[in-house]
Amino acid sequence: MTIKDTLRLSLVVIAVMTTANAASSMDGDDLPPAKPGQCFTKAFFPAKYTTITEKVLVSEPSEKVEVIPAKYGWETKKIKISDGTERVITAPPAYKTVYEKVLIKPAQKTWRTSLNPNAPEASDTCVQSAAAAGMDINGAKPGTCYYEHYIPEKYTTVTQKVLAAEPTEKVIAIPAKYRTVTKKILVSEGTEKLIKIPAQYKTVKQKVLVAPARTEWKKTKCQDRGCNQSEVVCLVEIPATYKTINKRVVAKPAMTKRVKTPPVYKTVQIQELVQPATTKTIPVPAKYKTVTQRKKISDGKYTWSDASRKNAPTRATNQCNRICLTATPAQYSKVAKKVVAKPAMTRKIKTPAKYTTVRVKKLIQPATTRTIPIPATYKTVTKKKKIAEGYAKWVPIVCQTSINTTMIREVQKALKNKGFYHGPIDGVWGAESKAAMRAFQRANGLPVAGLSMASMEALGVY
Repeated sequence: MTIKDTLRLSLVVIAVMTTANAASSMDGDDLPPAKPGQCFTKAFFPAKYTTITEKVLVSEPSEKVEVIPAKYGWETKKIKISDGTERVITAPPAYKTVYEKVLIKPAQKTWRTSLNPNAPEASDTCVQSAAAAGMDINGAKPGTCYYEHYIPEKYTTVTQKVLAAEPTEKVIAIPAKYRTVTKKILVSEGTEKLIKIPAQYKTVKQKVLVAPARTEWKKTKCQDRGCNQSEVVCLVEIPATYKTINKRVVAKPAMTKRVKTPPVYKTVQIQELVQPATTKTIPVPAKYKTVTQRKKISDGKYTWSDASRKNAPTRATNQCNRICLTATPAQYSKVAKKVVAKPAMTRKIKTPAKYTTVRVKKLIQPATTRTIPIPATYKTVTKKKKIAEGYAKWVPIVCQTSINTTMIREVQKALKNKGFYHGPIDGVWGAESKAAMRAFQRANGLPVAGLSMASMEALGVY
């Protein structure tokens, strides 16, 4: 008898059993529709899982601070150490002596009592009298005399102040005043630098979920059902699986500290102008010279008498007996006069300011920082993820009465050909054969239900 015939016979045997007895041994609420001669067992279809990889954060992202130092340059600076000096040079006035003719007595034609130039002047009365007498008064030439009587004029001597030197000024130079002071000159500005303080890290432990909590059907011993199964399934809870990893986190971020250095100064002596040079002008008064002059204080008086003839007797003491036309040249006095040829003047001489050259360190670009991001570090963890829940289901199996040694050998051969069984082909349905069947069922997505009809068909035994 073949295995197929045996299976058909087992189905016939099962069909003879009463439906009531079958229902009393099973929970019929979830039984599938069955045909006479079929056997069923509660098979567990395990949950389906897939293996996934997940990136787990090991160290958080942080930053690295890079210090870019300040840039400095040297430049030459010109520092004034003296304002320069100035002094005033005085040039006295230059004088020259000039001679001036002072008119003492102007030139004149005068009718006098004689041809002597110093003779008394003839009076107008005498002249008019002479003219009335037919004398050619207007056309007479010097040296012509007419006789008359004359009372001479009166003179007095007077003194007169004549300018001998014009007023001028005398300039006195007052030199400039200086003082020496000490000054602090900045030769280097304060510098600054950034000190880098690295980030501080700490390691913390983190539990990573590898497999979530789940429920699975676990097999137990079959009690009294007339089946070939020695196991039944129970729904049990399987706790979640965790893995502890070390994680590096930033305890204190990187930072910088700015440190400043003070500026540098240099002490120099500088000559400083307190009071500029000036001048003081002193007036020099004019000088005068006293000159004696003769001044007429009264005119001579003329009286005429009948003694108009030559050598006529004089009738009075002061009476002139003749008039003579005399020419008296002008009289001058030569006076030496000191005049300013070139006035006093001053000339200011100034020396240039003095400088010194100092090298100064100058900040060109201040120190800065550049932040470089440090990416987070991840670790790849393999996880088992459930994609379908396990469940139990009634499935048809080979009935116990149909199982024999020949069938078991055929099953062992098929499992061996599939690469799941490595034991002897002895027809014994032992632990090794059952484990091979379960492995085959899991690998092919079949219900783990011993010698189920679906497994027998997949092995090609039925």
